[in-house]
Amino acid sequence: MKQQYGHWGGISLILLLWFSGCQNNPVPPERAAAEQDSLMSVIEQQIEEKKRQNAQVEEFRRRQLPRNFSQQIKKFFPIIRKYSKWYGLDWRLIIAQILKESFFKENARSHVGAMGLMQIMPRTAREITRELDIAYISKDPRENITAGIYHMYKQLQLFPNADPENRLRLALAAYNAGPARVYDAQEIARFKGLDPQSWEAVKECLPLLTTDQWSLHLEVWEQGVPSFGYFYGFNETIDYVDDIMVKYNILQHMYKLDIDPLTFEELTSTL
Repeated sequence: MKQQYGHWGGISLILLLWFSGCQNNPVPPERAAAEQDSLMSVIEQQIEEKKRQNAQVEEFRRRQLPRNFSQQIKKFFPIIRKYSKWYGLDWRLIIAQILKESFFKENARSHVGAMGLMQIMPRTAREITRELDIAYISKDPRENITAGIYHMYKQLQLFPNADPENRLRLALAAYNAGPARVYDAQEIARFKGLDPQSWEAVKECLPLLTTDQWSLHLEVWEQGVPSFGYFYGFNETIDYVDDIMVKYNILQHMYKLDIDPLTFEELTSTL
């Protein structure tokens, strides 16, 4: 209800300012009517956009969240919030990643051996164990979250020349497929005259890392093959990035403010 009052309060303020301006600066009736119609059109568009966003959020709650989401958020939000803040990430992004990676299943394991809520690969877990001195990434959900956030932070550092929006998408692709695949796609993008720092360009070039593109590879690389080998998981990576961004955008609408000042009861009461 607070959000609704804030929305209509903003509209009332706009109307009040408009009418006040009309009284202080009289204008011809025809112009006044046209301006009023234009203002009402803007307001109606804002209302429709708000309705669309609310409908999208409700659909997301019904279809995209696990039944135990409230319990899992209460359980893991402190660690998600702590390390997201530590590494300069948005905690809502991390929740979107967990939803995509494991659907908040603590013991999730993929067919290639990725483990836990953030689906950390064994080799990556060993690297992070050395770097952070945490030893139970595969068994402790909180350590798994810590490791995943840190790993995401590391991927972001690999694309310093991209703007924030593209940098995030490139980092997500690297988290899923490994940075080597992104680097090879960037090489093809450069060859084709595309912006290698753009996710759309990399997205277009990831499918060109398969063997049937051998003639292109001969032109791009002296050795005639991608620097880090052929890649066939491009559909999964593209879906990974795009789906997480959809989830992230919806979570930003669900939780417009940082939750630090809120209690967990207030957080979960909206679900």
